Amino acid sequence: MTKGAMGLPVHTLQPDDRVRIFPRLLCLLLACIAGLWISTGRFYTVESESLSSMERICPQQPAYDPTEALQKLTIRPPSVLHSVKLLSEAVQLSTEAMDEILSDDEELESVTRNSTFSPFSDWIEKSFPFIHAPDSPVRREFVNKHGLLYTWEGTDPSLKPVVLMAHQDTVPVNIYTRDRWIHPPFSGYIDLENQTVWGRGSLDCKLWLVASLSAVETLVQAHFQPKRTIILSYGFDEETDGKYGAAHLASTLFHRYGPNSVAMIVDEGSPVLSAIDPGSFGLPVAGPAVAERGELSMRITVHARGGHSSMPPPHTGIGILALIIAKLEANPFPDVLGEESRASVLQLQCLRDAPKMPAALRRALRRVESAERTRKECRKPCWQHWWKHIGMLSRQRRLDAARNELMQSLDYASRMLLKTTQAVDVAYGGIKVNALPEISEAFVNHRIAPYASVRTVIQHYKDLLVPLAKEYGFSLVVDRDDLNLSLDKSTVSVNISKTGLGYDSHPPSPFEGEKAEAWRLLSSVIRQTWHTDEPRIELRSMDDESVPEQRKYNEPVRVAPSIMFANTDTRWFHDLTNNIFRFGATSVHPDLTGMSPYLNVHTVNEHVSIDSVVKATQFYTNLLVAADHEQIERV
Repeated sequence: MTKGAMGLPVHTLQPDDRVRIFPRLLCLLLACIAGLWISTGRFYTVESESLSSMERICPQQPAYDPTEALQKLTIRPPSVLHSVKLLSEAVQLSTEAMDEILSDDEELESVTRNSTFSPFSDWIEKSFPFIHAPDSPVRREFVNKHGLLYTWEGTDPSLKPVVLMAHQDTVPVNIYTRDRWIHPPFSGYIDLENQTVWGRGSLDCKLWLVASLSAVETLVQAHFQPKRTIILSYGFDEETDGKYGAAHLASTLFHRYGPNSVAMIVDEGSPVLSAIDPGSFGLPVAGPAVAERGELSMRITVHARGGHSSMPPPHTGIGILALIIAKLEANPFPDVLGEESRASVLQLQCLRDAPKMPAALRRALRRVESAERTRKECRKPCWQHWWKHIGMLSRQRRLDAARNELMQSLDYASRMLLKTTQAVDVAYGGIKVNALPEISEAFVNHRIAPYASVRTVIQHYKDLLVPLAKEYGFSLVVDRDDLNLSLDKSTVSVNISKTGLGYDSHPPSPFEGEKAEAWRLLSSVIRQTWHTDEPRIELRSMDDESVPEQRKYNEPVRVAPSIMFANTDTRWFHDLTNNIFRFGATSVHPDLTGMSPYLNVHTVNEHVSIDSVVKATQFYTNLLVAADHEQIERV
């Protein structure tokens, strides 16, 4: 102890004091770090199976038991041969839909006069005699020329209807690729060696149109009397946005029943994946989509000075168009995974124990699970004031980091299913090799992830192309917004506009919590229909009239929600119900052709397995029986 300038005592640290105080400061520092660590949830270990068991992460519904619902009613399904022949015949009737065909009402009238859909509806009438019999309980209506609407009135008007959807049209076959088809695209060839039906529309989506009609035909033939109204809705321009088919069908149902008047809708969509299909990681899984991405197509038009090609400008119109395309492709949309993609993350989590799941992806999924758990527990008032808020922010940062790691752990194809995409699908310009093109055009299609919007996609164009326009001296208009880049001496102008429909992703149908009754019923019916221990259903010969064997199996397929990678006609039906599911009823068995059928949609060699044909009919039959017996809408 010493005295200071004012004569007051001053304490000075002695060597022994320093020895004692440093451990105390170190302990205090470690305690602070530990407290922050605990508050952010980092005391959870990502390797702990007790916190991420598959039962908790991916709960499965028991397979539906139809015994009580059938009430001793015997339902005899069609033979395998009959089901296969129906699909083959449907494929042989071309119902191609070109983008330019349905551009306005005048074009619609032109299509009506030269319709490919009238022969198809005539074939449906002939092929399903019980539905179309004079005394049939099912009523058929034509909506806006070619839309097909079938209604089977239920005996209990208090029950909301169930709607099954499909579309009659297909994408066209490129005439330059016809020689690349193993079997002609409209042959409907029945391949007994590979147990396959070949042809345009065999999978997208005459399979599900024929199967849903077959299910209703089977129930009518069995004298089934539904309590709940059953509706079949078949558009004819799904491949061109559905504004003449599905839009009018949805409007008809809306005016007839009102808003939020349908219990559930099931349309085409995400398939059943076999163990060898991309995205299954070696584990068969059914992935009904509870939402779908938005869509936007952009038309890029370049106007430039024409003339003789011996006197070209620095960049022709095609050259400017190429620069714009290159700029877009060099700057794709960011890899983002947010709250809106919960269904897609859950689908991956349901596959975390799959045998071919990459180790890095499995670790990333466990980190996401741990971060989600700790953030959820953070909502409980365990800390006070600022300390609690710091913990919440830290947990959110940790979850964001885990999701980013998950996204980066995915392969390219998988990331494309989760993010906003861009695809340059059409480009043309010029008519002669020695003449400068006056007009050059390209069309870019975008599928918009739930976290983005049409507005953000358009802003992306502006952000990228304004600097390019300044550098190369062309005027630029994006979505009718003149960006004031016109130059007096500019001979090139670029106009970028929306073409067709543009829309954002809708909120997902409930797949978790108390509002998910429809999801749970759908899942239980899927697990009733598909089992990993059941054999493949085969057609042994063209004389085989056997009916699929009805047996009990022990290993139902796993079911996980997804977000539809493309778009369907359900885009028009959101006012009718929140329970919209997009599910492709196919086979759980590997494709015998060695080609994944899902990779041949909209291109050469479209095909579907015979097992898929039979299982799709079984699924729709099972679903209609179950939906008729269960209370799937909230009272």
